[in-house]
Amino acid sequence: MRLHLAGSLLGCVIATSLSLVSCGDDASSSWSPTRDGGDASPDAQAADAPSDAAAEHATNESGADGLSEAASEAGVDASAPEGPALYPGDRTQSPITPWVVARMQEILDRDPTSRRDVFMKVGDSITYSDAFLDCFAGSNVDLDSHGSLQPAIDLYKNATVQGTSSFDRTSLCVEIGRTAYWAMTGTPPPVEKEMTATHASVAVTMYGSNDIGWFGADHVGTLKWYHEHMLDLVDKLIDAGIIPILSTIPPRDDDASHDAWVPTLNAVVRAVAQGRQIPLVDFHRELLPLAEHGLGGDNLHPNSYAQGACKLTPAGLGYGYNVRNLLTLEALDRVRKSVLASQGALDTDAPMLAGDGTASSPFLIVGNPFTDLRDTSKSKSKTLGTYSGCSSNADESGPEYLYKLQVTKASRVRAMVLDRGDVDVDIHLLDANANEAGCISRGDTMVEADLAPGTYHFSLDSFASSGVEHSGEFLFVMLLCDPGDPACTS
Repeated sequence: MRLHLAGSLLGCVIATSLSLVSCGDDASSSWSPTRDGGDASPDAQAADAPSDAAAEHATNESGADGLSEAASEAGVDASAPEGPALYPGDRTQSPITPWVVARMQEILDRDPTSRRDVFMKVGDSITYSDAFLDCFAGSNVDLDSHGSLQPAIDLYKNATVQGTSSFDRTSLCVEIGRTAYWAMTGTPPPVEKEMTATHASVAVTMYGSNDIGWFGADHVGTLKWYHEHMLDLVDKLIDAGIIPILSTIPPRDDDASHDAWVPTLNAVVRAVAQGRQIPLVDFHRELLPLAEHGLGGDNLHPNSYAQGACKLTPAGLGYGYNVRNLLTLEALDRVRKSVLASQGALDTDAPMLAGDGTASSPFLIVGNPFTDLRDTSKSKSKTLGTYSGCSSNADESGPEYLYKLQVTKASRVRAMVLDRGDVDVDIHLLDANANEAGCISRGDTMVEADLAPGTYHFSLDSFASSGVEHSGEFLFVMLLCDPGDPACTS
């Protein structure tokens, strides 16, 4: 089930053996960077340069275009997983399976003294606005049909940090116009300041709306930069015993060129959350059906219901901040129930990745977007070296992982590999034979291609130089090009 929002996701396209779904409405108030303990003012904030652009519960349903049905067809085990869960694109809240519960508990165990009744905020202006969560600290709240979330409000409202609750605290790691890079910069960096001040056990985290335009039209370079700092940030929180709750970002309706890359950036966010098996909230998904995508007059920041951003009524949930408040409260409650209250797994139907990444059993690409995060140094396969079909002399003799894609409808896809530090993993699109001669296209970071129906493979291979294999952790995302994406118009 989806949130009770007007409209529906449009433009769904089924393109692979599992359903690769590519999905692309009365606003009374807009975002304002105020911190007065109330809702956002009705005046929209104008964008600067670089501008600060700043569900319901996890659905268990499947349909003709749903992941569960398609995953079953693709050989994915959709029962209670004994390993890491995939985070399907058709759910607003990522699954909390036994594996995810164990992962979150392991994170909490790193600091047994952290405050289980405190969360911290990490983000930009979309998090800074007092329309985000602040009102849960007061009385102007209407949960409507979401009364089951009251225990989460009680938990965090009744605990204070320097005189305020987690809901209305002004975080030291939240500022207008900021990026994931900023959060990790300085001595100590902002995230560390807030960690020290709150001793929180959970971090509500969202960056990307500013990051996506930080280097202008160089979106590939931007995503490499964003991925590095976002993953560093998440790892720092985890190392400190704090469970990050990540969120996809809203549309960038103020700038078509940036907005075209939002699905790719959100796929990176999904890959980070899935790779670390921490909660993900798909805010973007729930904004798409709303009037004006739930954004204010600047087409950057969410709007909020004039009667209050914590009015979770059908009328209130026609507005961006009200939706984010509901989704965030749900995510906090899911963490509360599963690990803080020791109730265990909340979902048993999440798919797992099939295959082992070798030529004989490649990983099966399922879902749109498809995301994966792993380490080539742990690969069992080291059979591909020089991709002659792409006229490449690059030495890719290090370990690789292979992924299989079955295309049933002509489609244009974008696939990216992102790595950090000395790791150098390259991406190769191969034909059905999955060998070097069958290389169709390759790149250091990205491949975009028009694919006819058939079988394809992606090889994520480690570059080698002077006898040194640059293997290590990488992040892989593949998604259908969205209409309006410049990459889809060539």
